[in-house]
Amino acid sequence: MTQATARVLELSDTESRRFGLRIARGVVPAGATAAQVLEDILALRPEVAIFRCNAGSSQQATSLAAAGLVPIHADTLVYYRIALDAPPVPGDDVAAGNDPAVRPATTDDGQALVAIVRRSFAGYRNHYHANPLFTAEAILEGYVEWALGHVIHPGPFQDTWVYRDGDRVLGFACCRRAADGSTVDIVLNAVDPSSVRQGCYGRLLKSMVAHYRRAGIGALEISTQVWNYGVQRIWARTGLVIDRAYDTWHANVPHEFISRGQA
Repeated sequence: MTQATARVLELSDTESRRFGLRIARGVVPAGATAAQVLEDILALRPEVAIFRCNAGSSQQATSLAAAGLVPIHADTLVYYRIALDAPPVPGDDVAAGNDPAVRPATTDDGQALVAIVRRSFAGYRNHYHANPLFTAEAILEGYVEWALGHVIHPGPFQDTWVYRDGDRVLGFACCRRAADGSTVDIVLNAVDPSSVRQGCYGRLLKSMVAHYRRAGIGALEISTQVWNYGVQRIWARTGLVIDRAYDTWHANVPHEFISRGQA
């Protein structure tokens, strides 16, 4: 294939197993053809296609609708970023990364993270909730699997941090570093609902910013659904700025659509 027609969707074994459906997903690059997602659907034959594209870009969804599918605008994801070349504030132990409440997670913290995930994300709305094919129970278990995977079986560029009050874990953050050290992405984080608005999250975030600054990482990034205003205010106070946004689309694909398209 040429670069212009390179496939943007790939089958997701993890999501297919979790939801009991054949699921393909991907991120559409700016240079993709207008019908690239449609072409990938016909090639991969998923029951559900999930894709992200630059916010405001509707050409893939328009192509799906013209072919007879019903694209679902599932959410808008906003990314915030902070360059890590600014020095910490002198005398500020939290900003300098010397917060005794924050430390790397161990496998012993796994069940504490599971408990926080279940309490924090039980009512949280993400792109899966826009699709009637996905159950709330399976969506929540996805968050549990995600957090446990980071702390129990971390990859070579994965870190997990916890915020503790004595022997209680009140918050956590799972991170993924780029192999070249250019960025670190906070991919999943939460504070126990009983400790919201007590400063735990802000201290955890500041400590991670300081740690990765010392480690020579170029920038820290984090994302959330656009409606999640409260956490974005904390990010802004910590020095992060909005960097980019993506729309998430779903397309549920009837079997007869695939058969008709390949006839």
